[in-house]
Amino acid sequence: MFFDEFLMSDFFVQEDGMPFLVTPTGAKCNRLFGVGEVREVEKRGKIFRVTINDSTASLNIYTNKGIERGRIINANEDEKGTFITFLGTVRLREGVGTGKRAIILAEEVRAAEERERNGWILNTAWRTIERIELLRSKKQDSMHVDTAILKEALEHYAIDDDKLDALARTAINAVKRMWQQYHETRQEMIVEMVKKAGKSGMERGELVRELKKQGLTEELVDDIIDTLIQEKRCYELDSGVLTC
Repeated sequence: MFFDEFLMSDFFVQEDGMPFLVTPTGAKCNRLFGVGEVREVEKRGKIFRVTINDSTASLNIYTNKGIERGRIINANEDEKGTFITFLGTVRLREGVGTGKRAIILAEEVRAAEERERNGWILNTAWRTIERIELLRSKKQDSMHVDTAILKEALEHYAIDDDKLDALARTAINAVKRMWQQYHETRQEMIVEMVKKAGKSGMERGELVRELKKQGLTEELVDDIIDTLIQEKRCYELDSGVLTC
């Protein structure tokens, strides 16, 4: 689930003596996997509070585990921009005057790449929309939650069509932001490659071949090049040579 939905979730049920969190879209979990961009790291004794953002919200996870190659675990270093994945247990915490809230104790944390974050956003958006559509179609028996518990959770969150619309927009906007950021990153990469070619420029075909080696499709590269030309950030000569 997206961090935004997790942060608004506070409905817990007990099953076999274990607490499970049920969210506004009907997800039931006591463990959570997520990917985000590190925004802050704070050391509290032997525990680290790591603030990460998935583009819908910033979420705190707590861990005593290091990260591959020791990254981000030093609270004195600025590690903003680092992506991490985590797998953690969802715990219920009750505070005076704050009521019930869910926190995550991360058992596994490791450094990640942007492509992993992008894949997680796409998968999470798909699963979120799927749950929402099941709720809209009243196919609640198809979800992995007892029907009586799900009904109680929906009443707890006062779920109606407007709230489902808002949750769906969050998922859709997360994908839009991810795609825009991905597109902008690839634009800068192409501009840099053409500039490095010098005054003689770089043939479009050569540029496409180089980027296909990095996993980009020819259609995507052509689309980005055309956008750069339209924005007058790059120019294409009649010979098919690009300059920036």
